[in-house]
Amino acid sequence: MQKDSYILGLDVSTFCTGFSIWDLEKDELSKSGFIPLKNFNSWLDKVDEVCYILEDIKKNTNKITYIAIEDILQKFIAGKSNIKTIITLAGFNYVIQRKCYEIYNITPVLYNVLRARNLADCSVPRGVKSKNFILRRVAELHPEIKSELPLMKTKPEFAREAFDIADAIVVSRAAAATLLPDRPKEIIKEEPIPEEDLLDFD
Repeated sequence: MQKDSYILGLDVSTFCTGFSIWDLEKDELSKSGFIPLKNFNSWLDKVDEVCYILEDIKKNTNKITYIAIEDILQKFIAGKSNIKTIITLAGFNYVIQRKCYEIYNITPVLYNVLRARNLADCSVPRGVKSKNFILRRVAELHPEIKSELPLMKTKPEFAREAFDIADAIVVSRAAAATLLPDRPKEIIKEEPIPEEDLLDFD
């Protein structure tokens, strides 16, 4: 493994894009955060904001060697999700992939949400609300992030952005599991995504 190599993990959304940086040499989470996008009306402005942060990450972490992005398309309910929403989110995701390539000269790798969770030691038990479980599990694995996760302004609960950060960390953990030679590389059978974990915008 190249010295000072880092993974950039992204959970891309037009509301908020979570990111995480994984130190491959130390095999540990280096940094995590989110890019708020809800106040931008134009998707072009949203892209510009994400690119601004990506450029800043590159400037401060100039050894990004791998980019992992959660594959959002597999989280939609066939026949139920609004086609306009699917096109918007998928298009935004692919534009960010292209921008990552332009900024880092690295082709991003897409990770199926279930496979990423399995690789990241974050598999969700059946019958459990996945988003809440993932946030708790990530906080267990990385207790240092608890104090940094954003809270709602109206009540003492984690804000929506906290879940995006957790998903980004899962993606970078999954990428580390595939890249580090001492990690198991077993082939994990894909399972249907639980109904409560799918995105239904109707």
